[in-house]
Amino acid sequence: MSLTNKGFRPALLSAAIAAAVTASFGVYAEESGESTALEEITVTGIRTSVLDSLEAKRNSDVVADVVDAGALGSLPDQSIADALGRLPGVTTVRSNGQSSQLNIRGMNGDFLATTLNGREQASTAGYTESTRWISFDQYPAELISQAAVYKSPKASLIEGGVAGTVELKTANPLDAPNQHNFTANVRSSYNDAAEEVGADEFGNRVSLSYMGKFMDNKLGVSLGYSHLDQPNSFTMSRAGADDADHVGYDRTVDYDGDGNADARARAFQWVAGNGSDTRDGYLASIVFQPTDSIKAQLDYFKSEFERTDLRHGITASGFKDANAGNLSITDAVVSNGIVTGATVSPINPATGDKAAPWFEARSEDQSTQADSDSIGFNLEWNISDRNTVVFDIAHSEGTKTRKDRVVSMHAYDISADGSTWAEVPQSMTYTSNGVGMPSAEFAGVDFTDLNTMRLSRYEEYPHLYTDEVDSYKVDYKFDLEWKAISSIEAGLRVSERAFDSRRGAFLYGSRDGQFNGYCADNLTGQPGDATYVDCMPQELDGFVTVGSVTGAPDHLVVNDFDGLATSIFGAGNYEGKQVFSQDWTFVESGLAEEKINAYYLMANLDTELAGIPVTGNFGVRYVETDIKSSGLQNVGSGNGQTITDDVGVTQNNYGYVKYGPEFSDTLPSLNLSFELSEQDIVRFAAAKVMGRQPAGQLKGGAGSWNSSNSAGDLEYNVWTKGSPYLDPFRANQIDLAYEHYFEDGGAVTAALFWKDIDSLVEKQYLYLDSQAERTALFDQLGIEIPAGLEAGAFETFVNNDKGGYIRGLELAGTKTFDQLPGAFAGLGLTASYSYTESETEVSGGNFYGENLPLPGLSENVWSTTVFWDIGNFSSHVNVRYRDEFILNMPIPGSSTPVMAQEYTTVDAQVSYAFENGIDVVFSANNLTDEANVVSYGEEGILGEYSEFGRQYYLGINYKY
Repeated sequence: MSLTNKGFRPALLSAAIAAAVTASFGVYAEESGESTALEEITVTGIRTSVLDSLEAKRNSDVVADVVDAGALGSLPDQSIADALGRLPGVTTVRSNGQSSQLNIRGMNGDFLATTLNGREQASTAGYTESTRWISFDQYPAELISQAAVYKSPKASLIEGGVAGTVELKTANPLDAPNQHNFTANVRSSYNDAAEEVGADEFGNRVSLSYMGKFMDNKLGVSLGYSHLDQPNSFTMSRAGADDADHVGYDRTVDYDGDGNADARARAFQWVAGNGSDTRDGYLASIVFQPTDSIKAQLDYFKSEFERTDLRHGITASGFKDANAGNLSITDAVVSNGIVTGATVSPINPATGDKAAPWFEARSEDQSTQADSDSIGFNLEWNISDRNTVVFDIAHSEGTKTRKDRVVSMHAYDISADGSTWAEVPQSMTYTSNGVGMPSAEFAGVDFTDLNTMRLSRYEEYPHLYTDEVDSYKVDYKFDLEWKAISSIEAGLRVSERAFDSRRGAFLYGSRDGQFNGYCADNLTGQPGDATYVDCMPQELDGFVTVGSVTGAPDHLVVNDFDGLATSIFGAGNYEGKQVFSQDWTFVESGLAEEKINAYYLMANLDTELAGIPVTGNFGVRYVETDIKSSGLQNVGSGNGQTITDDVGVTQNNYGYVKYGPEFSDTLPSLNLSFELSEQDIVRFAAAKVMGRQPAGQLKGGAGSWNSSNSAGDLEYNVWTKGSPYLDPFRANQIDLAYEHYFEDGGAVTAALFWKDIDSLVEKQYLYLDSQAERTALFDQLGIEIPAGLEAGAFETFVNNDKGGYIRGLELAGTKTFDQLPGAFAGLGLTASYSYTESETEVSGGNFYGENLPLPGLSENVWSTTVFWDIGNFSSHVNVRYRDEFILNMPIPGSSTPVMAQEYTTVDAQVSYAFENGIDVVFSANNLTDEANVVSYGEEGILGEYSEFGRQYYLGINYKY
């Protein structure tokens, strides 16, 4: 169901959406292949918008929430994620201060499906791995006319959303109120924290849209453009750096003599990030409806999102092993079993393999480029008054790249001729500040002195992720009007999807510092090659400036990564490569392909039961899935193909593989609405649902390592990033909702939901009891065991047996106070609260010994909006809160669960609408400058702390 708003003022939309969104649990009903438009409603303020949403809720045939922006209206938010984050049971995950990922009913993005105009969307969310869930900040809010979150499925909906399905819609130009419709929005932005980290604090946002009707309203055209350019800045500190061995806390030493080992950070980082987000979005739709029986529509959507993400700061690492003999910790201050301050220094800095502390100035380039294209053609043919068929063909593709460049700079004593060098003796004294940013002072080193500071290591790990979806769909509807069944729907959908990824590496020097005779990596080539560069600390003059970061000393900052790299290695000689010395570059690259055939049959209901009107639907969806994964596996020397890596090394221990399963799912669903009275509705929904495996966990590549067992036999151990044989997420679910509508406007609603999940995916280390069992496992997986070796461990992602329930309660209410005198009659309030609990658990990972709740689950979530209309003036304030929840934090080569702490965000907007179509808007996001706080398994002490600043917007909207 879509809303057609005539005379809608875009400037009022923020408050209207905030009010309407939190008001309902089920507002959006869409018949497969077509939208049923309500009668046109003239919207003159927030109160009317709230009532419109409640009326749409009453006519819904599924449990869903909606954000309706009118025909190419102007949402107040940077992306559609901000608006969706105000829905009951829906929360956002902030990335660089912006809402980019959704959690629904306690489940993260792995459990969601997203469509645009009913078509599956390719993902551009990959950061360290391929993903299925989309980055919602890729979608400009101005170009989305409606967004819905389906919480109960029906058979005609595309499968894939265990938590829910998010449907984004663009406008149909033939529904526009006038022959020619034009909207322009211009806003400037200001971030009050950007200047502190050297970023430009000012930004801008511009959107233009046009909708026209021609040929006696038989041809409609929509054109839209949205541009965003705003600061991307943050200040961050964390108790960690680099890989899993240098993140979190060590508990091996008793520092205060009480007989208990105390928790001590393994590393610290102080980071300032600056850059900008630049996004350009384009929309075009052509609708041709020559007769009432034929409608053809072509839709195109494109988004280009470039994030410049430059980081600098101080890293202190190498504190892991207190018993290694190279770590000196003195003057330790212990509070409640946690070392909150100490002086740390290396006993011998000339120690390789990160076995001693090191202190560095570090600069990073984590810039990304995400491009998304979607095109689709839809043909609707009303064969007769009772028969309708819809054909749809679509293509969607997404590409995501990340530079991932790191420069480490250390202080050296260098001889006059440069032939010898050694790191200067140095130490760090730090003091913690609870969960906030710690402070540190360094002795023996000046991080701004170009006479001693040199480049110690240059790293580049380029990421490339692509995703392509091709789909074909046919839907048929027959108006039966036979007893309880009003119509029958049937259809089929065929789709092919391909996730591809490529990893590379260029490494030179040592992150923990160089000394004569020690250099961790050198991928410049072989000695004698024209590209070869001897390992030694390199000069930085001409490529650095001095920067600051909260809590740590001033330091050198690389301001020209390419210039510095070219001066050392030569132009183009430092690109990331696939090399056998870093075999993960092969294993983590690969292709996963899916072929899906889906069929459904559904009956729509319109009847009475004991005098109570009953509407809804029941049906079944049958899905056939074929998954094949391609990659490289280490099959042992002499057993593979002859392959030459990017630096000229040839090996024959890797072989190309392509394998995967075929399986099917039968997904019944039922949705019923009982109209107990004109003011009271009870809804019941039940379904079996499925969600497909995370794309990055379907890879077929495998690496290996050798080890000796207790008997002294040499074993061949295999690791993978995943397996195409992972089962999808499967669950049974039930929804029960009650809705009461007030005669004078407003409503209160309550809903209960329950999901029974079969199993989850987690990383496991499998070492079976006997050699026979281990050999049988390798044979089953098609892994060759090299001659002279025995089968050992297998480390991969598997389906665990930790399924269980997720259940919860959602409450919402909306009240307008038109009974109050005078201007106070424009007041209104809308609020929602959700409680979610689960027995479902995942592994505690590196930081937690026990199992943890499902990633994305916050027990308590609430949102409240107060709005006020006074004539042409409109305002609202929205407050959102979410409890602590589990995040999967990426670390090189893996990921681990961490606990994101509770947070509350406050947004506000005021606007004034002139009679000439011009609106003036002022809005503010994150008014309380709420930080992101993450725990690494120790309560009350730093895990990760990030601040992003407040964002202010001032703009003008014009509509003709």
